[in-house]
Amino acid sequence: MERAEMDYDVYVGVDVGKTKHHAVALDGATGERLLSRPFDQDEASIRELLEEASGHGKVLVTVDQFGNIGRLVVAVAKDMGIDVAHITPKDFKNIAETYKEGKSDAKDAFIIADVSLSTPRLIRTVGTRDDAVAEIKVLNSRRVDIVKERTRYYNRLHDLLLQVSPPLEQLFEGDSLHSDLAIKIFERYGGPRGLKRAGKARVSKWAGSLKYQKTRGPKKVEEVFEALGTMTVELPATEVIEIQIKKLAKRILELDQEESELDAAIEERADAVPETAILKSVPGIGRVYGATIAAEIGDINRFPDANHLASYGGIAPVKEESGTSVKKNKKRKNGNRKLKNAFIESAQKAKRYDPRCKAYYDRKRAEGLQHKQALRALARRRVDLIYALLANGTFYEPSHRATA
Repeated sequence: MERAEMDYDVYVGVDVGKTKHHAVALDGATGERLLSRPFDQDEASIRELLEEASGHGKVLVTVDQFGNIGRLVVAVAKDMGIDVAHITPKDFKNIAETYKEGKSDAKDAFIIADVSLSTPRLIRTVGTRDDAVAEIKVLNSRRVDIVKERTRYYNRLHDLLLQVSPPLEQLFEGDSLHSDLAIKIFERYGGPRGLKRAGKARVSKWAGSLKYQKTRGPKKVEEVFEALGTMTVELPATEVIEIQIKKLAKRILELDQEESELDAAIEERADAVPETAILKSVPGIGRVYGATIAAEIGDINRFPDANHLASYGGIAPVKEESGTSVKKNKKRKNGNRKLKNAFIESAQKAKRYDPRCKAYYDRKRAEGLQHKQALRALARRRVDLIYALLANGTFYEPSHRATA
């Protein structure tokens, strides 16, 4: 915030905690300490504290965390018409080192209040962008859960298909099972018994009536019945297995629908996060991934360089030493899972549609890396680009060297 904006009588610093917070209020004119006390993480206690501070004049509340455990303080303050600001963890850590008095909740709350009074350039108003970021994080957290749950169901579906019809499982091996048409076939017919009972003509007519499947639907059904024709025996427990296949396929379609709804909700909030526009210029990153990456990164300045961002995102390679050899392709198990997923999934998309990303991926495969390793390498490469664009506030141009 600019000093010209600072026309407050009282500066309240709040060190937020899971069950209790601590607040320190300073007089805007003299810097005198007006109050310093803990208060509970409940609306009544927060209102009581803020009403006490408001008795001294116009208030600015500054918190060290406006998301997660600080959400209630922010919401109550806004409801009372009180302006709210926050200080980033990086700035707080740097400024706290200049206060030579040890560490406590009361001390941290005083530092937050003192910084908002004396060094307003280090605090930022909690406004529309911050609300959008908080909402995007919640939506994306559920989206990540859905993707994980759906992957588990896909794996189980592969296993059941293998038990009931190996030729059918082979036809839909890998990601080919992930198509909307494939799942709808299994949701409706279950497996070989259900398909044969319906007959090729009826299944083909139904598949062709599906949206966007007028040509592809009947063609895929032809392949399905060719695969079924290579096996004349019926495997044990076919009837029970096909019931489970239908249930799994139905659940996958439900998860697809929920993911679409979440994506739409994230897109609605994307424009409130300016960094999304920059990220959308990168191949493979649309509004959903752009908003997600921007929300999870937050202030790019809290990362000294792209290496720190890659480590935070869980895609920095881990060194694995054995004797005299050192390998750097081992998967990192820590990091921000939601950011990692967005990095990896957007790299996967870019590999399909961007020639330079595809060339880099192919080069890594030629060097002996497996698919997932090569994809992580591409994602890590793209972090260099993402960091540079966000740090400089510039849009991606295809001539940029860090693309692939």
